[in-house]
Amino acid sequence: MKINAVFFDIDGTFFDHVSGMVLPETLTAVKKLRENGYKVCLCSGRAKEMAEQLGVLQMTAWDGYVGGAGVSVYNERMELISEHAFTREQTARIFELGRQYDICIQSHGTYEFMTKPLNPYARQTFAEFHCEVPEVRDWHEEPLVAISAYEKKGFDWSMFDDIEGIELQHPNDTCVDFMQCGINKATGIRELMDFWGFPHDSYMAFGDSLNDMEMIQEAAYGIVMGNGKDALKPYADLVIGPSNEPGIYHTLKELHMID
Repeated sequence: MKINAVFFDIDGTFFDHVSGMVLPETLTAVKKLRENGYKVCLCSGRAKEMAEQLGVLQMTAWDGYVGGAGVSVYNERMELISEHAFTREQTARIFELGRQYDICIQSHGTYEFMTKPLNPYARQTFAEFHCEVPEVRDWHEEPLVAISAYEKKGFDWSMFDDIEGIELQHPNDTCVDFMQCGINKATGIRELMDFWGFPHDSYMAFGDSLNDMEMIQEAAYGIVMGNGKDALKPYADLVIGPSNEPGIYHTLKELHMID
């Protein structure tokens, strides 16, 4: 199948957290892909505002952005195409359980806040992903699209199982993201592919985390980084070197997608 678009996860894929940077070769590969006529986008668990905090959206021109692991989809001008906000009932229940079990809850995106000061588990995640620390306050009943929570490794999150239409994703060992059921990176990619008029699966995807699973599975060609989660690698068409090596550049060159 012809590849029309290429999607990159951010953390541990496009952005290398070992060196704390985007490799020059990776950025060159993105620019060459666009010069060769491919649509190129970032597809991340980060809300757009968090990607801007990291600086990756400002590094080069993009043809779109999928944020919140599929919740928010943007065009090349970073104008919102679609968004899947939580219902008021879902949001209220998440924060109610957070208070009941003394869990740190965070909102990302337009409304950036967290309900408690950084605990050791939140601090670990914020340091790992180079995130800015938001203000500490309660939810003021704003419409929210991206919510996370932080606790120790192995924490039992089952208290949230009774919230209708909500499922949990685990970007790392001490954080969970609350997601609308049926929304993931692959569904966000489908919306962009429809926007461009391309077949849904005519894309290549690079990822490393479990929230990349659906986009890796649905891609015409799914590539997992060597530093990626072991549980993700069986779903890859190809496993390449880690994000602190120029594997993305060399892989695209070997596939004759850049020169």
